[in-house]
Amino acid sequence: MKSLLDRLTRIGHGTNRAAVFIAQAALLLMMLLTVYSVIARYVLQQPSVHAVEISIYLLLLVTWLSVGWTHLLERHVSMEMLSIRVRGRGKRVLNVFRELVVLVFCGFLLHAGVQIAATALARNYRSTSLLAFPMWIAYGLIAVGALLLAIAAACKLNHPDGNAAIAPPSPEA
Repeated sequence: MKSLLDRLTRIGHGTNRAAVFIAQAALLLMMLLTVYSVIARYVLQQPSVHAVEISIYLLLLVTWLSVGWTHLLERHVSMEMLSIRVRGRGKRVLNVFRELVVLVFCGFLLHAGVQIAATALARNYRSTSLLAFPMWIAYGLIAVGALLLAIAAACKLNHPDGNAAIAPPSPEA
């Protein structure tokens, strides 16, 4: 059973690593798009009509795809007042409780994200700009981010001591 959980943890880490790699590529693309937009506007005197909107969608991609990895590395905003003072078994219990709360939150967020994305797809919602971007994609990122965060929380549940949550378990374990 432990081997299966470790394998699932490795898959969870790999999934979040792949998502954060895509987020990094989107961030690079957003940076290049911003540079292009500034050059087009101020040097060429021909501003881009779509650059700002595309940058917003890239920012959404960066945000939602990196949320799970951020949680795995514990680089998120958190209340440390209690976790600093608790040691040993109490800390493990607190970590399990924290991850269960995150999983419940992810369940609600996943449900809401799927619902709003499905509605946007069924009703063909599009952005009001000239780009007319399909909004189900942007709304679907909410569900993707919630799923990635849930995977990260499940990985951390497998290691409630908090030590093994940052690095995936070694293949020999």
